[in-house]
Amino acid sequence: MRLEMSPDNLLFFCSVAASAAAGFCLFSLYRRLARRCHHHHVAPAGGSEEEEERRRLTAVASGLPAFTYDRLVRHSGKGASWTECAVCLGVIHVGAMVKLLPACAHIYHVDCIDLWLSSHPTCPLCRCRVDHPGQGQETARQLAQLSPA
Repeated sequence: MRLEMSPDNLLFFCSVAASAAAGFCLFSLYRRLARRCHHHHVAPAGGSEEEEERRRLTAVASGLPAFTYDRLVRHSGKGASWTECAVCLGVIHVGAMVKLLPACAHIYHVDCIDLWLSSHPTCPLCRCRVDHPGQGQETARQLAQLSPA
């Protein structure tokens, strides 16, 4: 018995085989990348550079003074009649506890900026680094002292 294929059937068979091979390659690549990312994000026991960086950033966030917001606080804003926290996108109301970033004078809710700074060394709006000790922190402390607590 002789098996014959028409050119159309042969073309169909080759395209299905090529699609299956490409799908297998893509799936294998996906698994390899997913495994690599998983190992990269899982910190080994005993502390790693990432854990040390997270501790340092948390220390930076806790070093910024918190104070009660009022409209007399000078900060980098749009000049509107209201101020917005760029992390949660909520309005900062008078009487809310806030922190002022020393390098750029942007203002945020305490909880929002502490959470942000626990994983980022920059301002959420302008990407100015805030982890340089002494850079404008005295100004931030003075502004915080001017506001009633």
